[in-house]
Amino acid sequence: MMNFFRCLLFAVLLMPIISVTASANEADVKSPSIETLVPNVALVGEARFKVLFFKIYDAELFAPDGIYSPDKPYALRLTYLINAKEDRIVSQTVKEMKRQKAADTATIESWIPAMEKAFISMDKGSFADFIHTPDGRLTLLGNGEPVSVIDDPALSRAIMDIWLGPDIRDRDFQNALLGKTKK
Repeated sequence: MMNFFRCLLFAVLLMPIISVTASANEADVKSPSIETLVPNVALVGEARFKVLFFKIYDAELFAPDGIYSPDKPYALRLTYLINAKEDRIVSQTVKEMKRQKAADTATIESWIPAMEKAFISMDKGSFADFIHTPDGRLTLLGNGEPVSVIDDPALSRAIMDIWLGPDIRDRDFQNALLGKTKK
C-alpha cells in the first residue's frame, strides 16, 4: 500500500514537468523560423552594408535550394554591427521607400504605424529575420523569436525591395546578396 502512495505521489509531482515539456515541444513545432517557412533552405548570398566607413549590418539571403525567386519563399537575415533603435529603423525604412518610390507618400506614411508595431530595436550582434512567403506575408523574427507578421503584400514587397528591388541604392551589395558577386 505504501508503494502505491509513493508511485501516486511521484506521478503527481512528475505531471507538471511532463505537461511543461509537451507545451515547449508544441511551441517549437508551431514557432515560425526560416527552416519551417522556407523549404530546403540554403544560402543564396551574403553582403555587408556600410555607410561611408561605418559597418551597419551583414545580410544573408536564403531561399529553397539556394535559388532566389521573388515568387517563392525566401528569407533575409540582418546581423547588426551597431545598436539600432526601432525609431531609427522605421525612419530609415520610410526614407528608403520614398527614395525608391515604393508607393505614393500618403501610402508610405500610412504604413508607419504598422512598421512601428513590426520593428524592434536591435542590439549590436543581434539578428533580424525577414521571411517572405508567396502569399505576400512577411514574418519578422528577432534572434530567432517571433516579433510580428505583416499581412499587407504591398508593404511586405516595399520592405523587401529595399534590398532586393529594382531601384536598390547599392547594386554591388544586391549582387553579392543574390550570389552574383562577392562583396
